[in-house]
Amino acid sequence: MKTYIILLGLLVTVLSCKQKSFETDGVQYSGNLRDVMSGDIEATITLNELKSMKNLYALGAVEGLDGEVQIFNSQPFISKRESDKIKIERNFQSNAAMLVYAQVPEWHEIEVPKAIYTLKQFEPFLTHHAEQAGIDTSKPFPFMLEGNVRKLSWHIVKFNPEVEVRSMMDHMKMGLNGVTVEEKAEILGFYSKDHQGVFTHHDSNMHLHFRTENEALAGHADDLILGAYMTLKLPKQ
Repeated sequence: MKTYIILLGLLVTVLSCKQKSFETDGVQYSGNLRDVMSGDIEATITLNELKSMKNLYALGAVEGLDGEVQIFNSQPFISKRESDKIKIERNFQSNAAMLVYAQVPEWHEIEVPKAIYTLKQFEPFLTHHAEQAGIDTSKPFPFMLEGNVRKLSWHIVKFNPEVEVRSMMDHMKMGLNGVTVEEKAEILGFYSKDHQGVFTHHDSNMHLHFRTENEALAGHADDLILGAYMTLKLPKQ
């Protein structure tokens, strides 16, 4: 009887999440940013479903817009606003309104020239080297940047029902936001030319989240100035 009740509880949890999962050449996603921006912030996936996946990399938004999801090599860093402080949860207990993820067993590393320091400069560098590495850039793919960043603007969302949401800026105002400078960080990104409003924002082909080396800060990267000789990591083909 006890086992039955536990299984029933798990079934209810799974069914309570609106299943909106899709896969595109190894990159999987659940929910989409367009719906989130329209106010649909219910869970579409339980992170616990992904707990057993090896070499997992993921980013997204917690259900109810109660924080940001970052998973680096199957290690979760769920960042939330608690009063005016940052709380990092290191478990799979949260659900996500939107999530994009992939499994990457091995990475190919490329040094980024110090002359490349803006995201506008970085994007063509990214796609060029992805194509050289045998990645089909007409399809979504994950990537990472590691090293010392000169400047990183970030936010951690926290839904406020009293704020009318019309733009990404409105979302940012509801949570914590700030700027970190001259800090070592890992930045996880997903690139796609065809998923704006789905898992990249409407004006970008990239969606970026990060964690600092000391693991004290993690969240959504709004803008970035690269430090000298950062490392680009692409899935090894």
